Amino acid sequence: MNRSRILITIIFIGLVALCAGCTETPLEHPSITPVGTPVPVVTGIPVMVGYQGSGTMSLQTDLDAGVCLVRTENNGTGPFIVEIANEQYYQQIIRSKGDVRATQAIGIPVAGAYLMNVTSGGTWDITIARPETNDPAAPPLTLDGSGYSASGYITLPAGNTLFAMENDGTGPFAVFLYNETGDFVFDSTGTYIQPLHYHIGPYNGTVTVAIPGNGRYVLSIMSDGSWRVAVV
Repeated sequence: MNRSRILITIIFIGLVALCAGCTETPLEHPSITPVGTPVPVVTGIPVMVGYQGSGTMSLQTDLDAGVCLVRTENNGTGPFIVEIANEQYYQQIIRSKGDVRATQAIGIPVAGAYLMNVTSGGTWDITIARPETNDPAAPPLTLDGSGYSASGYITLPAGNTLFAMENDGTGPFAVFLYNETGDFVFDSTGTYIQPLHYHIGPYNGTVTVAIPGNGRYVLSIMSDGSWRVAVV
């Protein structure tokens, strides 16, 4: 695992824990028990894998490399945590409580077997899908939403692009930009994920991002309120 991925994993876990307002220790990786019921594939959406279940489970799943969208739904009152890991990779996708409807983007570094850990006191659905490739939006464009969410592919040209972001939540607010291979777009120092790696509370600001090359990108948003991201 390279230095940048270790740093970003630490930042991401901290943000998710703060969003949930709790400090529980992430799950230890238990022995792999491939249980669960596959979720039916929805026509027109390129679902890679899908599971539904109840309570706490550990599932082995094979994933291809690249950027993916993880859609989670939980019906319960207790903690809800979803993690994906193998020997070289760890990502905490969501750490929340109660009823949850959320989507986050993740980057899978290499194809292979991964362990999906789910902690829940209720019933849950999880699907992992590729972003849809038909007619990706291009700037100028505006995305609106609330809570944990992610865009589909957006087409960005190489060079400086403005991201105007608003948030009315009270907790951490972050907007991460992934390229098509699942890597983060960093600032010029190679330290912080663009366009907004961390902010607490309401936010209204504009960030200039140096897009490294023409291509398709995905935005992943963390918030406990309503948000807007305009790409101009």
